[in-house]
Amino acid sequence: MTRPASDSSLDAEGAPEAKTALRSQMLAARKAMRAAEPDAPSNLTAQIVRTLDTIETLVIAGYVAIGDELDPSLALEALQNAGASIVLPVAGKSGDVLAFRAWQTGDAMEKGRLSTYHPAAKSEAIDPDVILVPLVAFDTFGYRLGFGGGYYDRTLPKLRAQKNIVAYGIGYDDQEVSRIPRESFDAQLDGVITPSRFIPVQTDG
Repeated sequence: MTRPASDSSLDAEGAPEAKTALRSQMLAARKAMRAAEPDAPSNLTAQIVRTLDTIETLVIAGYVAIGDELDPSLALEALQNAGASIVLPVAGKSGDVLAFRAWQTGDAMEKGRLSTYHPAAKSEAIDPDVILVPLVAFDTFGYRLGFGGGYYDRTLPKLRAQKNIVAYGIGYDDQEVSRIPRESFDAQLDGVITPSRFIPVQTDG
């Protein structure tokens, strides 16, 4: 999928500080969203299945929700039942790109960095076709705010140089903001899926 060109220099000055402030604000807001939307995981499942075509041919990367992240586990189970192959990310040391290991419902998990969980080392390593990306906030231009480790910002360009992939942010509707502060290394998403809709990437005006 072709992503719109953008001028990342627009926000480069002051972006780290702006990201830190926005992250603090949106993490607090996301906690309230989770409490207010108990049906969000099941509604998200319907939206993800509706968005993806030919599910049975895809390798789909999900994630294990941390804290108040929107939990995709119901969606991953539904996708697996529909014939998709599911992989989960493995975060290495700081500065690494993510690896992806095969996962099926009921598989044992290992604790990783930053309070994450991932499949055991014996699980097969497979690069995904579709990546479901957790986020703290997003805008309609395809930019997301994460926890600040940069794993997805490093991983998406690497995979895109190797194969045709699609990356969709996963979040609550109210995690949308007018504009995410940008830095030159920030990787764009191809869209965002929320419990109520699919949000395509808009071109900067």
